[in-house]
Amino acid sequence: MMTNPIGEITYKVQKQLTKEAQHDLVKYVENSHRIVRDVEEQYGIKFHYGSREGGEDEPVVAQPPSV
Repeated sequence: MMTNPIGEITYKVQKQLTKEAQHDLVKYVENSHRIVRDVEEQYGIKFHYGSREGGEDEPVVAQPPSV
C-alpha cells in the first residue's frame, strides 16, 4: 500500500478523534468543531464555511442493475 506523510497524519488524527468520541459520530463532529474554534482563537484566524442550498439531502438508494 502506498502512503504519504500527509495521509499518515490524517489517518492518525482521525483515529484519535474517533477514539476520543468513543465511536460516536455526533461527538466526533462536536470535538472537531471545538478544535477548529480553539485554533481560530489561538492563531487569530477565522475559517469560513460554504453554504448549501436546498435543505436536506435525499437518502441514497441503490438502483437495481439494468439488464
